[in-house]
Amino acid sequence: MTIKGTIARLATLALACLAFNAQAVDAVIFDRAASPADFRREYSKALLMKVMERTVPTFGAYSIEYADAHMERPRLLAALKEGRLVNVTAYPADAKWLRSLLSVPVPTDMGLQSWRIALIDAGKQKRMRSLALPDGLKELVAGVGTAWVTRASLQGNGFRYVTGSNYAGLFDMLMAGRFDYFPRGVNEIFQEFDQRRAAFLHLAIEDSIVLHDNIPSLFFVSPRNPRLHKRIQTGMEMLLKDGTLERFVLEHHRTFLQRAKLCNRRRIELPNPDIDQAMLARKDLWLDPFNPRHGFCPAK
Repeated sequence: MTIKGTIARLATLALACLAFNAQAVDAVIFDRAASPADFRREYSKALLMKVMERTVPTFGAYSIEYADAHMERPRLLAALKEGRLVNVTAYPADAKWLRSLLSVPVPTDMGLQSWRIALIDAGKQKRMRSLALPDGLKELVAGVGTAWVTRASLQGNGFRYVTGSNYAGLFDMLMAGRFDYFPRGVNEIFQEFDQRRAAFLHLAIEDSIVLHDNIPSLFFVSPRNPRLHKRIQTGMEMLLKDGTLERFVLEHHRTFLQRAKLCNRRRIELPNPDIDQAMLARKDLWLDPFNPRHGFCPAK
């Protein structure tokens, strides 16, 4: 081959490499929070960034953008199926989402959101402490979002509830006495309480009961983006294997777990038949906040 031919071939290969690299950029469109005061998405956004960074050597460049507007769960599911307005989210898993989308079977917070304590009117705290469990709590009424997985969990386990059509309105409904308690994950309740305590002077965090609903929060990816799903699953397994995920979870939630005082609470288990038993059996996926090694509960 002549020198001119060699140069031409090298130039062709270089252009091919550039074209491949341009095509290999994984473009994430993540869903948007309900409002600037809604911080529930911040942790999963930070974790997704860590996952994408960890997988650059294997999968290459990436970009992250955010949906133009917030979508409630039914609209978000439809948008994720289509994959244009949004293609990745992190949400508590339910049967429909598990069937319709590509899920990453590593809980984003190692199961912390499934430990639920409640917001209440402070005047009801004495009654909550005296309830015989679980039947006493089943006589009261919980508040949940219409399409939330928590609603299905409460219903399936025989608890009463009323629904609200939007997240912000549920706080107003609670303080208006429309329901008795508002179950929230330990990863979200303290920020919600701190943000609203000045507006709702009788708002309180119930201090005697914890519900464990076994609903993991997972990354969900549009079925139109199998490569992106593979990348996120690979990255989550990498973070899990080397201990980064556990450190990340505790870094973001340690203060919340200290405030929750879970060891002083009476515990109610809410079985979840929709979750793959193989996932529940993988002990490495779940952070046990009652394990003394984490420092939240004393050794027995």
